[in-house]
Amino acid sequence: MANKTVDNAWEERWKEGRTGWDQSHSHLSLVSLLGSDLTDELGIPKKGKALVPGCGTGYDVYTFASRGLDAVGLDLAPTGVEKAREWLSKQPSTSGSTQVVCADFFHYQLQEEYDLIYDYTFLCAIPPALHHSWASQLNKLSNSNARLITLMYPLPPVSNEPPPWPLTVEKYHELLDGHWEMLWDREVPSDEMRTSGAKGGERLAVWRKRH
Repeated sequence: MANKTVDNAWEERWKEGRTGWDQSHSHLSLVSLLGSDLTDELGIPKKGKALVPGCGTGYDVYTFASRGLDAVGLDLAPTGVEKAREWLSKQPSTSGSTQVVCADFFHYQLQEEYDLIYDYTFLCAIPPALHHSWASQLNKLSNSNARLITLMYPLPPVSNEPPPWPLTVEKYHELLDGHWEMLWDREVPSDEMRTSGAKGGERLAVWRKRH
């Protein structure tokens, strides 16, 4: 469970401008996937509700709203939430709605379950002791037909001091296979990889909620 020290650490990073995870846009591999015919084959929704935990500046919230989803971003840091709301307010209108909520993912409650959840630089930002709680909360927040998109990062080789905490594809399977089935995955090609922040391998995957 997130604690006050963790909360303050992320708020301090935002206030001091230490946001090396910020790429100034949605990940190129996510944009490529959403623009491809694979979305129909994989059942990635074009309407309904999308959740982006640890949404940062809100680029992914906007990307999913542009697809037609009512997208909600969560972030612990009030400064980060303020910046995301400001950035989103300056973007062209979308067919889906955008909302950014200052909330702890592990305590977040909702009235309606989500059709799509996207995780990128969120799992790796929380200590390993919370990883099983992350998986449990994903299950609680998603409906029975939901899709989960994970941009798995940082994968080996990793040389930085955490956070981000190093991950493996096997770890994602350990955490998710009980409630999710991986439908598709691919290694992120070099020309789509992140260009700043901690170095590490990247792999994009789409999962379907098990019935």
